[in-house]
Amino acid sequence: MTDTDEARRKRSEAARKAAATRGKEGARQAALKGAATKGPERRREAALKGVATRGPESYRQTGLKTAAARTPEQRREAALRAVANRDPEAHREATRKALLARSPEARKEASRKAAATRRRNREAAKGEAPG
Repeated sequence: MTDTDEARRKRSEAARKAAATRGKEGARQAALKGAATKGPERRREAALKGVATRGPESYRQTGLKTAAARTPEQRREAALRAVANRDPEAHREATRKALLARSPEARKEASRKAAATRRRNREAAKGEAPG
């Protein structure tokens, strides 16, 4: 192992130990300090790296945590604000654009799946066994 590798290993080990003793609030403070000293490009890189390492379960946990921190009145106000800001025509336009951006194969696959779902629902309504 070269000297630089050894020094890097020692630094990362020291950082790991410090993070373990600091706790969540200390880590948060350190992250805020780091964000303040970085430029916009470095912040963007760090954010992209963070997003890449987080999975859907992490996002779910974050959502549940923020919802638990709000009172029902606050949640209701946020929902009303979201509804007020929603423009139905803009939503339709975005949907149209998304559909046009898909490949012909993706469109065929989506229509095939929709047809299969309709068929299953029809059979379930009649009370027939699938297959």
